[in-house]
Amino acid sequence: MIVILGLDALDLSCVNKFNCRNLMQQACGQTDLAEFSEMKTIVLWSSFLAEMNMEKEISRQGSLWDYTLPQARTFFQRFKKYRTLDVPGFSYDLPQHELERQKLKDFFDKKGSIEDYDQVVFSHYQKNKEIFLRMLDDDYEIQMGYFALADAIGHLSFGITSKMKIVYQELDELAAIVAKKSNGGLLILSDHGMEAVGRFGDHSRNGFWSSSLPMGKDYPQINQLFKIFVDSLSVAGSK
Repeated sequence: MIVILGLDALDLSCVNKFNCRNLMQQACGQTDLAEFSEMKTIVLWSSFLAEMNMEKEISRQGSLWDYTLPQARTFFQRFKKYRTLDVPGFSYDLPQHELERQKLKDFFDKKGSIEDYDQVVFSHYQKNKEIFLRMLDDDYEIQMGYFALADAIGHLSFGITSKMKIVYQELDELAAIVAKKSNGGLLILSDHGMEAVGRFGDHSRNGFWSSSLPMGKDYPQINQLFKIFVDSLSVAGSK
């Protein structure tokens, strides 16, 4: 089984700083995002799924978050049995995203606290974590789960090292459990990284990837990443 663990805004520098060995796997590095003008979540995840740069097409849409790729335009079409959880541009939980955006607005409008916002984010993460780990007990050719924890918490707290360390330790523990369930075919990736803006955080070009097998390519483009990973699985299987 191929397992894809999508971790929004997972930043390579933080993975190294907090020594997240499970997130690093056998090989890890940074994706090449130079072809994209802006680090937009829906654009980058859709480009990964479609295996092509989707920036121009999506920029013509009325709302970024409403954009959804049909299965026939993703690499999932090559599999008889696939399943996804909360993937931007494909199976995204839009009501949850809208709730988080409202809590974010409440904070800046002084109508809510960071604790109110964090509670909504962590609650959704824990719910999806339980769902995804149960999903991996089933027999599918490929499964993909998406978690926005590092991005959502990072926007208000990326400059607080102690808080982000807790986030990265949690994601490292998640990666360890997922790796055991994936049976050796695990690709972990982020869409972009984060950079500190005071105590807050904003998107950066520090896209992250890691693989349970050697990938043989430095700075792969995000829309080529899945093919490179599958090719590495094929090479390993032929030995």
